[in-house]
Amino acid sequence: MRNVLGKLTTSTGPWMAVAVILVAGFMYWLYAASSTIGSGTAPADTVAEGIPHVADTAFVKDPTEFSRERVVLLPVMVAEQLGRAALTVDLPGLAGYPLILERTVVEQGITFVSGDNLAVAGQVYALNDSLLNVYVQRGLFEVENRAKLEGHETFFLVDSLDFVLPG
Repeated sequence: MRNVLGKLTTSTGPWMAVAVILVAGFMYWLYAASSTIGSGTAPADTVAEGIPHVADTAFVKDPTEFSRERVVLLPVMVAEQLGRAALTVDLPGLAGYPLILERTVVEQGITFVSGDNLAVAGQVYALNDSLLNVYVQRGLFEVENRAKLEGHETFFLVDSLDFVLPG
């Protein structure tokens, strides 16, 4: 029996060249397609035009006024991070106001320190006991931190944020 491994015969040579060209073309196509895919995290649009910026003094007077529209609060100071998706912020005349982060923001793995200044975009929603129970069950914040959120009638659901640097 003749050993033909490693030897190209006239009938297999052209097919081998076609296969190499097809694989190279496929690899180039994968490279081109993957370069157009984003990183999966959209940049925060808290400074985007068209979204109304609300002064913190107007927000403190009546947060429910902004419940039907997406707004930007700028700047807010972080008072405390209560869990992986909940934190409180200090606004003038309203200390410890709750912010709850949407999943897309939580997945970015951002950690906050007391005193951080943020620009946050999102909407205001009513806060009640059943909603707090759901958030505790989902692990958005710890049970021992629930008391810090109970005194508020509303919370701000953050869909994007940016850090505001001093100066």
